[in-house]
Amino acid sequence: MDGNLLIRGGAVVDGTGAPQRRADVRIRAGRIAEVAGSLRPDGEEVFDAGGAVVVPGFIDTHAHVDAQVFWDPSLDPEPLHGVTTLLTGNCSLSLYPVSDSTRTDISDLFAYIEDVPRHLFDDSVPWDWSDYAGYAEAVNRVGTGANLAPLVGHSMIRLAVMGADAWCRTARPDEIGAMASILATAMADGAWGLSTSHLDVDSQGRPVPSRQADDAEVDALLDAIGGFGRGVVEIVPALLDREGQFDRMEALARRCGARRLPLTWTGFAVSDRDPQFVVRWLDLARRLQSEGVPFYPQLSPRTVDFRLNWDSSMMFMSLPRGWHRVVAARGEEAKAALLADPEWREAARQEWDTVERALFPHRRPEKVRFVEVVGADQERWRGRTLADLVAETGGHPSDVLADFVLANACRPGLVAQGVANADVEAVAAVLADPTVLISSSDAGAHMQMLCASGDSTLLLTRHVRERQDLTLEAAVHALTGRQADLFGFVGRGRITEGAAADLAVFALDELHYDQDGFVEDLPGKGMRLRRGEGGYRATFVAGRAVQVEGKPTGALPGRVISSAEA
Repeated sequence: MDGNLLIRGGAVVDGTGAPQRRADVRIRAGRIAEVAGSLRPDGEEVFDAGGAVVVPGFIDTHAHVDAQVFWDPSLDPEPLHGVTTLLTGNCSLSLYPVSDSTRTDISDLFAYIEDVPRHLFDDSVPWDWSDYAGYAEAVNRVGTGANLAPLVGHSMIRLAVMGADAWCRTARPDEIGAMASILATAMADGAWGLSTSHLDVDSQGRPVPSRQADDAEVDALLDAIGGFGRGVVEIVPALLDREGQFDRMEALARRCGARRLPLTWTGFAVSDRDPQFVVRWLDLARRLQSEGVPFYPQLSPRTVDFRLNWDSSMMFMSLPRGWHRVVAARGEEAKAALLADPEWREAARQEWDTVERALFPHRRPEKVRFVEVVGADQERWRGRTLADLVAETGGHPSDVLADFVLANACRPGLVAQGVANADVEAVAAVLADPTVLISSSDAGAHMQMLCASGDSTLLLTRHVRERQDLTLEAAVHALTGRQADLFGFVGRGRITEGAAADLAVFALDELHYDQDGFVEDLPGKGMRLRRGEGGYRATFVAGRAVQVEGKPTGALPGRVISSAEA
């Protein structure tokens, strides 16, 4: 297909929330040329959408496929779930600006925080750019299976200007000016805004550079974006600071709002232990939005489950003196030495007992399930939980887990299940709340802990078809037109004449959301968790099919889209 296409026989759900209607869609040179009933072919290829709906391609406004595009330009499996545009460069992390002196820090940070095998940054990422424009050109030379809309990572801007000092101090006025200049240049070259973090740490437990920024630095960066009359700011809040985060986020939202910049944040989830957490965030969002402040929490419909990667994982970042050191230790011998050390065990027990909240559910051992063991004598624990183990063996949970890890060659398969978003009724209520964005997939990240792709399919199968929490039209609008409006994706997210021909075709009763599983398809025979295709009949980017009936076509019509051209 060359970008000229006629999709016939389907019902159009146009992304506005309006009722579906029977219509054909004609595409010329990658754009929608005509939407009307009973269109006749005019030399273009015809795609039969009989019995299906035709919708705008889904927009995912929190993804981390920034590096994946170089070893897998198809961005598998995103197009297999109807996704055609992804906002990348999130969580203060981007692959630009970069230099020989910062490449290692950037690679280490991205690999650790997003749980992407570190060797891929050396073996598969070409690093033949220094700035945003160079990255975009590198991606566009090859093409992709979906469009990318990249933000600029705050931590990377600090590293570019301040070097090693970015980790440990506030910036001087001249350094702030240099950072603002880098961001302004990126915006002029079509970047989509800024991402920052108040939460993340590196593998050594150091707060990421963006956490060292003061108000003067943040304001200068916001001014650099605001001067263009477009752009968005994404943030990971200090979610472990249960009180201070609310005031800090409100202040930042108002500063963004004064510059007409939407502030969106990730890490929002429904907690069965602390339902008031959700209530407080929703109350804040409602109040700010009612005052015209564009503040949008993002919620994924997916249950928060994490498979622990013993070589590189953030799950223990809130337990830095104990269990985080085990993950950071290199090799079985080093890990075993720590686990057997009485001083480490004492520190680990104290931290386990005093730290209230962590990504790893140390206070809820029933959430920690053993999915892989080493040796026949350990088989009886497969499928059981840490709570079962503690109940049977006795002792402090940290010591019990340490003994278990030692008995399983320092790498048992552990999954933290249902850490959040486990209450489907509560999740459904929040998804339907008009202050919330249905997004935050994290696609491309944590590939050895989970597969973050397929949220669109989960929403359509569970919350539309099965539970009927949302109408099909409302769900499609949430995944397309609403995202486009809020983030400035002009000409996307709707089926209308002149819009980009990024489309998905599916029959609701044919969709399926399947369990992810390990595949060995990374360079160097690396493993990742992957979710299979979702039952979509086709996905089109710029009028070209990137997948048909769940099979990639090999076409790579996607590109880094420019906010300056939106």
